[in-house]
Amino acid sequence: MSTNRRRHANVVPLASILIWVIVCTFIGGAGLAYVSLKNDLYAGANEIKKLERDIEEVGVRITVVRGEIQKLSSVDALRRRYESDKTRLGGLAEIAPDRIVWVDRPLQIASSTTEGLQQAANQGE
Repeated sequence: MSTNRRRHANVVPLASILIWVIVCTFIGGAGLAYVSLKNDLYAGANEIKKLERDIEEVGVRITVVRGEIQKLSSVDALRRRYESDKTRLGGLAEIAPDRIVWVDRPLQIASSTTEGLQQAANQGE
């Protein structure tokens, strides 16, 4: 008796289906990864733009504050401010040279005599 020739004719091509499922899964995952990375790129660009605007605003504020400091710390502005408020502050007062403490200069020793000094340790005993 001969074998049935059609026994293998209706077999489902399982290997071919499995390969196509794997290929489609890979292409779908790559597409989702592309979209996700593109969204991250746009979000990062928006954050960079916001930070650059903040830096520019801080730079403008620094420039304004420097101008105000220069305007308020000039000698003429200080003199006008004190002269306009003489009643409360007493105007500008002259500071005596002996009342000024110079931080960057060494202190001058008043006397170089050793009359008031005492020996702290016995030498040679």
